Amino acid sequence: MNRRVTSNDVAQAAGVSRATVSYVLNGRTGQGISAATRDRVLAAARELGYTPSTAARTLRRGRSDLVLMLLPPEPLGRALAIIIDAASEEVERQGLRLVAHRLPRQGGAVSLVHSLAPAALILVTPLPEPELAALADTGIRIASLHQALDDPLAPDLGIGARQVQHLADAGHQRIGVAVPPESGYAWRVDVRLAAIEDACARLHLPPPVVARLGLDAGEAAAVVGRWLEGPQPVTAACAFDDEHAFALLAGLAAHGRTAPQDLAVIGAEDIPLASLAVPPLTTVSVDARSLGERFARMAMAAPDTASELQGSGAGEPAEPALPPVRLVRRASA
Repeated sequence: MNRRVTSNDVAQAAGVSRATVSYVLNGRTGQGISAATRDRVLAAARELGYTPSTAARTLRRGRSDLVLMLLPPEPLGRALAIIIDAASEEVERQGLRLVAHRLPRQGGAVSLVHSLAPAALILVTPLPEPELAALADTGIRIASLHQALDDPLAPDLGIGARQVQHLADAGHQRIGVAVPPESGYAWRVDVRLAAIEDACARLHLPPPVVARLGLDAGEAAAVVGRWLEGPQPVTAACAFDDEHAFALLAGLAAHGRTAPQDLAVIGAEDIPLASLAVPPLTTVSVDARSLGERFARMAMAAPDTASELQGSGAGEPAEPALPPVRLVRRASA
């Protein structure tokens, strides 16, 4: 097996000291190294195929070249996958690497951060205050949605509020909500329900009627039947995501009913199949790519530019306002 090329090999090939190699390859300035010497070191490193040791660099700096993204303990949906992909591309442009980790429900964020020593941390999942305080004490830059939105409903991105507002504008008073029953979605379900309840209260609507609904046609038919045949029929429904909206449409079809005539249905995320639903699905689109890029820039921003990236500094914000969502009007609601 070929021996790993070391910085000493590069130094010998370039005719310089190992310290000079270190200064050049780590981009350090102010050492009086000439442009010719720098070019010679870089050329030798390329010719030898030298790859710096990540472990050694982490020991020297006290930080790795990683940006750690902590994810909620739930299935990896389309929007979250796009957020990860966009954040990864943005991080790599800065010469770093993104590591996404689904944090288990029992926690462990602090020990993970200590073991990986990331250059920055992106939180896409809520953490208890003691853990947040412990992470803040590490001195590692932390990016979270709460930095950009000073609102307890911020994690919902404004989705629930947009859904309710659209249905209220169409004249609906009695609104149902279909959310997944799995415990893995608990925190997002909680913030979505809080946002919908808040929107109903602000618009002087009755509290929403909540149904825990799996992606099952029989379950959906039962939920739709209860909503339509109750003493105070539900006339419109907010679905947790577009998949649950499809389930509600299937439930309507099982009763020979249609949207929006019998039940207006609005989804969330605007997946590619949303426009192919019968009828085409009205939904709230989430600009997950923009959100992923924003997370990465917040994590890597210098302290004096962080407030501009968050849009909370003086003057005009440097980036579009959050949340990155918009209503997509189609035929289902």
